Amino acid sequence: MSKQEKEIRTSKRNFIIALALLLLTNILMAMTLSTLAKKNLREQIEQRMLDVANTAAYMIDGDEIKNITKEDEGTEPYNRALETLRAFQENIALDYIYGINPEPDGTFTFTIDPAIDDPGEFGEPIVTTDALVSAANGVAAVDQKAYSDKWGRFYSAYSPIFDSENKVVGIIGVDFNADWFDDKLSNNTVISIVILMAALTVGIVLAFIIMSQNRKRFAAMLKEIDQLNTTTQKMNDMLMQTSIKKLDFLPDTERELLKTLADGEEKKQSFSDEYEEVTSNLQSVCNKLNKYMKYVDTNIHKDELTNTHNKAAYKNAIRQLDEDIKTDSPSFSVAFFDLNGLENVNANFGFEAGDELMFHAARLLKKVFGSDNVYRVAGDEFIALMRKKNTLDMEDLFAEFDKELGNFNAGKKIAHPLGIAKGFNTYRPEKYENYRQVFIVARENMQNDKAEYYKNKKA
Repeated sequence: MSKQEKEIRTSKRNFIIALALLLLTNILMAMTLSTLAKKNLREQIEQRMLDVANTAAYMIDGDEIKNITKEDEGTEPYNRALETLRAFQENIALDYIYGINPEPDGTFTFTIDPAIDDPGEFGEPIVTTDALVSAANGVAAVDQKAYSDKWGRFYSAYSPIFDSENKVVGIIGVDFNADWFDDKLSNNTVISIVILMAALTVGIVLAFIIMSQNRKRFAAMLKEIDQLNTTTQKMNDMLMQTSIKKLDFLPDTERELLKTLADGEEKKQSFSDEYEEVTSNLQSVCNKLNKYMKYVDTNIHKDELTNTHNKAAYKNAIRQLDEDIKTDSPSFSVAFFDLNGLENVNANFGFEAGDELMFHAARLLKKVFGSDNVYRVAGDEFIALMRKKNTLDMEDLFAEFDKELGNFNAGKKIAHPLGIAKGFNTYRPEKYENYRQVFIVARENMQNDKAEYYKNKKA
């Protein structure tokens, strides 16, 4: 075998190996980003369901609803609750919304159902799910599995209704068609499979060219590998965009990182031979994957809109606080924040305007209370968990926050003024047994502040 023949066989073998590694890397990248996008989309849909259920439950007077029976149909308390649910039924894209009563024996029954066609009868049993049990225990939740009843197949969100003593006296159920829910999740998978098959098709074509052509066509094969790299960048861009809700609202540093990942801009290089060029192309794809994995690892517990910690991170933090309370006497305070007038802004100016308010609210909260301490827990609700901060410390921080908020509104940086209701509470071991008891008082203080805001606004 001549030296030239050896070089040709080596060239083919090395390129086949490089191509196999390149395809494997692209498959891994597609699977990783597809899984992330699907998970992110599911969380967004579930959060939307919870927002509807939580809002409806918040608007129902728990002190009135807990005493309502079937015989109360037509009374003012009954009609107020019915009209509230009917407003959601008629104005929001959902299948059903209804009231639920947790029975003493652990079962659940219908209360008020605004459905026009075939409503659930007062006292009629309801299918029990884990999410429904969670709501009965005071924690809003979404079904992770679809269930079926005589009305169809649904995923449902459930939110507890509290009375003035903070006891669960009822539940709001919101049904979304399971086929619609599943279709939303499957769309990303279909897109990923199509793109992946396109990339694999290009790879197979390239492999055929590499095995069928001689060294004189080596330059053409390198050009096809560059085309595969370009296809990979397009796939990365499409999948990444499905996992980002509001790129325009993200901080500059993170926005630039995402643009760099999406654009894939690289400096032109010169190579001494074709092997070095193949190695460089392969390393480029690996670097992109490493950057994406680093980004995912850094932001898995971040809220995509506000860049604060998300609800998953919040659950981990309060779980740690409860463990600390059991074994020690930690020093901490809890601050609860809720935007004023957001519903009106969303209704009259669109959700983009509301998102802008939430984004700037989060920036002010992080500035005053620290980026590591702020969590977005639901819709326009934020929590600041402040370790080693007592009541005096929190009063100083609230005063500083009021000043920053006033300066922000005075600067008229956005179209709508930013109003934030707030309240805090400090843990005292002789008074509280767990984190939730501290949180409840903080939430009540926030609600009092919100009520005072609307009272003054009305006056």
